[in-house]
Amino acid sequence: MIGAGLNLLALLPCPVKVPIEQAFDEYLATLPPERATALRCQLEGNANIESDYYDTVEQLTQLEQFPDIIISPGFNSLFEPPFVERFIKTGQFVSVNEYAGDRHLSALGVCDPTGHYTMLAMNLLVPVVDHRRLGDRPVPRCWADLLKPEYENSLAIRGHKDGTFCETLLMTIYKDTGVAGLRSMGRNVRYGWHPSQMIKAALGSSPDAPAISVMPLFFAQTLVGKEQYSIIWPDDGALISPVTMLVKTEKRAELDDLLAFWAGPRVAAIFSGAFFPAVHPQVDNQLPEAATFKWIGWDYIINNDIKKLISAINAAFRQGRGENIRCA
Repeated sequence: MIGAGLNLLALLPCPVKVPIEQAFDEYLATLPPERATALRCQLEGNANIESDYYDTVEQLTQLEQFPDIIISPGFNSLFEPPFVERFIKTGQFVSVNEYAGDRHLSALGVCDPTGHYTMLAMNLLVPVVDHRRLGDRPVPRCWADLLKPEYENSLAIRGHKDGTFCETLLMTIYKDTGVAGLRSMGRNVRYGWHPSQMIKAALGSSPDAPAISVMPLFFAQTLVGKEQYSIIWPDDGALISPVTMLVKTEKRAELDDLLAFWAGPRVAAIFSGAFFPAVHPQVDNQLPEAATFKWIGWDYIINNDIKKLISAINAAFRQGRGENIRCA
């Protein structure tokens, strides 16, 4: 069983996996040998293992079936009712810091008010415009602009292996504009791709490449300096997809040394250096001075059945895609 018996399971975003692994190995080397060898830790790229692990969470009913520390990106089964009812609402996991982030992030409310999830960093999603393919259409300035009919069949967003689409984007559109907005988005999205596919298409010559791609800021940075592309920081803010940590309440003191590393400045600096703004106060995220953010909020997460919500928003989105016969 993936994760059972581990002190730590870190499902890391691909851009930070290798540097964090290297930093963690160096950290372990500073511990007394008997302590380092006793720790059972598994670091994986989230994209490589997400379906294998997250699909099992609903079936796990005992606390000991989970690692003592779980780090994961995005909205996954650790936010869904089976896990929340069994382990979050019963106080089995606890937040380990109250960092509010730097001057850009502090107003967002990144700390879980219920005291269970710890936000370490955030994956920022932004639209990237290919002006050659956009033509004389206006550049979108806010997220609602992506729903306009002039962008029909012109967008790429993240698609997952299970046939679902970027939950952060779809939840935001649904929260702001309802089912009608999701159907409009569906009509406008031609491709459900991994961000690396978006970059490959952007640098290629296919006339069918999307005019607008919604991708993580990390990937968007690869197009900086290329004249035909613009990274759009929307007026209503870059979308936030959280990277969170769960820590067993009963293990917090015992694993204090591990937590000092994972919630500390070195890991935060690695996240920040990969354009994943971190909440640790010692890290300067080098964000634009006027940067704004769009965070769906803990209240929305806590007060919704995330599993049902993700299923419903994907269904409404697919209805719109069904009206776009050219989508892929």
